[in-house]
Amino acid sequence: MARAAAYNFDHHTSVADFTVPKHAYLAARSDASFGYIATSALVLDTTTASGPRVLLLQRAASDEDPNKWEPPGGACDDEDPSILNAAARELWEEAGLIVAQIGGVIGTPHFFTLEDGKRVCQFNFVMQVENDAGTPPAVRLDPNEHQQYVWATENEVKIKEVGDINLDFTREEVRQTVLLVFDYYRETMAKEKT
Repeated sequence: MARAAAYNFDHHTSVADFTVPKHAYLAARSDASFGYIATSALVLDTTTASGPRVLLLQRAASDEDPNKWEPPGGACDDEDPSILNAAARELWEEAGLIVAQIGGVIGTPHFFTLEDGKRVCQFNFVMQVENDAGTPPAVRLDPNEHQQYVWATENEVKIKEVGDINLDFTREEVRQTVLLVFDYYRETMAKEKT
């Protein structure tokens, strides 16, 4: 499937600020304390009777933060048409999933500094992916970046364990943000019922 397929998605109006390239976003915020942007994709599988499960990837043993867990995501590239497109591209490259809809921003942005001193702001988006009805999305990993994936329930994220797999997250703020996607799901479902 072509990379361009990852760009054919809808988005919620609440993420309209992210429909521009990173250079335009940064130029409009000249007082920002960061010069680089990253994204993460919080994808929920709602096909199981046990409730929603979030996609988590385990980083490759040979990569930075070896063997740690996180949602799919990565840096916005200069070539990305928008920040949302960067998030969709990263999800495609890391998990082989195609975004159908990008919902709201989850939590507050994460700020971190790279080894070379670059300050990064990471935005976290809830995403719905293209999928056959009634089945979990089929994940395809890039073995250079990730070695394993799980679909984790809210409780499993809380206890940092899925079966016999220990979920050692890249950072605690990442785990806390992942937990917020379950609140987002409940709020969205409550709105749809009214």
